[in-house]
Amino acid sequence: MANRRMHLFAGTLFWGISIGIFFALDLKTSYINLGLNDNLTLHSMWIILSFIATHFGAQLPDYDLLWDKILPHRNIITHSVFLPIIICLPIIWVQPETKFLVPIFAFYLIGHASHLFFDMRPEAWKGSALIHIFWVNEAGRKTLPEKASKMFLLINGILIMVAGIILLYFFQSWLAF
Repeated sequence: MANRRMHLFAGTLFWGISIGIFFALDLKTSYINLGLNDNLTLHSMWIILSFIATHFGAQLPDYDLLWDKILPHRNIITHSVFLPIIICLPIIWVQPETKFLVPIFAFYLIGHASHLFFDMRPEAWKGSALIHIFWVNEAGRKTLPEKASKMFLLINGILIMVAGIILLYFFQSWLAF
């Protein structure tokens, strides 16, 4: 199972790749406009916020360890699209003057997806490495089997990553409507 250090590494890796592509597209196409008016202080703040959001997303699914009396580790809420949907709901109320916050949510999603992708490489597919559900399956366990857990993490990771990429690269046209 990936530990906290590996999730921080994954968040940094995914953030670095995403921010590099983001700014490369911005320089080449001038399509991306954060509304920062070339203010270096605001750009620096935006980069720091995106870094923090990515790392928050990379660690948030494992916060279920704090609530182990309520939710088991690697449960279907914290290790799926459900938690990111709840956290990203404020995007609905974004106004043109606060549009620079939309990519911050995108970086959170990218960090969350990195967590799920790194969770696909546990030491062994048993115990807490499996996705926990809230009902008993055929074997009398409250977990998905190994293959289903892998597919669950992969599908949810892809969905969250795609949502983050869509927000990151297409938020400009989305706000125009």
